[in-house]
Amino acid sequence: MKNKILSIVASAFAVLAAVSCSKTSGLTEITYYPVIELDGDATVIIGVGEDYIDPGYSASLNGADITADVKVSDNIDNTVPGIYTVSYSAANELGFLAAEYRTVVVVNEGQFDTVYTGDVIWAKHYVGAPIIISDNDDGTYTIDDILAGYYFYGMYPGYEPTYDFHAEAVLVLNADGTISKQGAVGDWYFGDDVTLTSGSFDSATGVVSYEGEFAGAPYTVVLTPITK
Repeated sequence: MKNKILSIVASAFAVLAAVSCSKTSGLTEITYYPVIELDGDATVIIGVGEDYIDPGYSASLNGADITADVKVSDNIDNTVPGIYTVSYSAANELGFLAAEYRTVVVVNEGQFDTVYTGDVIWAKHYVGAPIIISDNDDGTYTIDDILAGYYFYGMYPGYEPTYDFHAEAVLVLNADGTISKQGAVGDWYFGDDVTLTSGSFDSATGVVSYEGEFAGAPYTVVLTPITK
């Protein structure tokens, strides 16, 4: 079942048809901007190793079809679970650009290293942040925010990259399915250590749950895997 990925994990910027007028010596100059429309969903979910197939797109400029002029680029690595972006852009004769974006989520179903939606309770309760656990290929894993989006998604969305609100941490998945924290990764804005007192990975459901303490108060997190 496909999980909803909320706007913080998946963002789209619509550039609508616009008309700009300027008058010089009694003349009016009209500039038309490209309009790009995406077919299918704004978010596409694929499995690790699966090829991404674009659902399609079209573009027009003042009623003329310019689909062939659209430039498409992406940063997809289908061997690594993560959230990637496909960009579509087109320009008019003056070089003014229009762009649209599609989100591609690469999931590793049934595995610890995949993409999740977060549910975190600390001082407040926030649900829906995209959380990625990556395999470090050395027996450890990196979670991109051990507080499951509490700050970057819940309290202060849109403030990164100016502020680092991702509390990255190195995790160990033990043989019995329990989770332990090995250490923090880099520096994040608040600087307080986030402890992890207990946690587990349910291999049957793919759900990760853990609890700990941050800034003197307990928190709980549940991560639900995104599936195709």
